[in-house]
Amino acid sequence: MRVVMFDHYGGPEVLYLGSRDKPAPGPGEVLIRVERIGVNPADAKWRGGMFASFAPLRFPHVGGYDVAGVIEQSNDPRLPPGARVAAMLDPFSQGGYAEFVATEAARVAPIPEGLGFAEAAAAPTPGLTGVQAVEEQIEAQAGDTILVTGATGFVGRFAVHAAKRRGARIVAAVREKQRAEANRIGADEVVVLGGENWSGPPFDHVIDTVGGQAIAALCRRLKPGGQIRTAATTPIPHEGLPAEPVFFAVHPDASRLAALLEAVAAGEVEIGIERELPLECAGEAHRLVETGGLRGKIVLCP
Repeated sequence: MRVVMFDHYGGPEVLYLGSRDKPAPGPGEVLIRVERIGVNPADAKWRGGMFASFAPLRFPHVGGYDVAGVIEQSNDPRLPPGARVAAMLDPFSQGGYAEFVATEAARVAPIPEGLGFAEAAAAPTPGLTGVQAVEEQIEAQAGDTILVTGATGFVGRFAVHAAKRRGARIVAAVREKQRAEANRIGADEVVVLGGENWSGPPFDHVIDTVGGQAIAALCRRLKPGGQIRTAATTPIPHEGLPAEPVFFAVHPDASRLAALLEAVAAGEVEIGIERELPLECAGEAHRLVETGGLRGKIVLCP
């Protein structure tokens, strides 16, 4: 089968099209014929060596967390051959930039009727990150005021959706040009990053997807006892803050993935697709993601 891999850390140019044997599913696993692959910023960070000091890769390495496709073989009766599914693969072994993947059935969720492969592949990592921030990290409660930074981004909009479902009040921290979009996706109030000071009530909690000094300034408005949870790889300077910013990492969760795919299918959360590129254009996909400014996800087509 065709895969995209790399032999050493570096820029997008280190990615190349290669081949591997089609995997065989083990006990409790399924084999997915991949139709679409979601490209995440973390894919490029692994390729560039950002995490090499504590999680070195074994080369040659096939990257990619998020896939959507059709069950080819199954060792789990709940996921029969022919079922349309999406999955978040193991964040350390990865392997999604391929025509086929074998993975634990516990990582796999059915794709609802009416939802395309591209949208399903775009959802797992950002969706689970946003939902887990709300439900596991800060355990949002009805009536909480929660600051969500980068609220119109792929992680942020899932965090907004999950927090609103729990009855929280959302303050979105975004750029000026994203103000209207933040209101449209459910923010109760908006503060412009780097351009405004927050003068409203203090926050019960902060969910951060941006990092940096501008976020630290807003975090000073956190209530005593509140929590700051960040998924950003840019640190938040912690001097003078009411709480220490704590980085958290997403983990696969099939039941939550199934629920968020239902939300996307129902139009409750929007994930736009910026471009669909063939698998061999993975390097271009990484360049687009690293350049930033995208209004939708990049997906690869094996």
